[in-house]
Amino acid sequence: MKRLLIVDDELAIVEALQDILSLEGYDIDTAYNGDEGLQRLLAAKPDLVLLDLMMPVMDGGELLRRIRAHPDLRHIPVVVMSAGRLTEEERCASSHFLAKPFELDDLLGTIARQLPSEGARV
Repeated sequence: MKRLLIVDDELAIVEALQDILSLEGYDIDTAYNGDEGLQRLLAAKPDLVLLDLMMPVMDGGELLRRIRAHPDLRHIPVVVMSAGRLTEEERCASSHFLAKPFELDDLLGTIARQLPSEGARV
């Protein structure tokens, strides 16, 4: 079972994504800010991260920079979900960008395309 980490400060979004993605057969972990997300990443090393950019404590851009700089995390695909625009650095560091609001089919297709195939995990 593939493990996904959702990092978003909006409780309603996190809960909706958690419910939908659990029904799709994913193991879901959640965090509500970038600092909490980094701790979850280091503890569980998920197969994919769904990341909002605008959050308190540590924003998604900073978390993305830390993921890409960390030797044990840099291989993890990061799908950025945001209503805002990405900087060039964020666009280059992310695996994919979904503009909020997004369609469920777009999210599910993006996740399926971004997940590493079985046996490819580092």
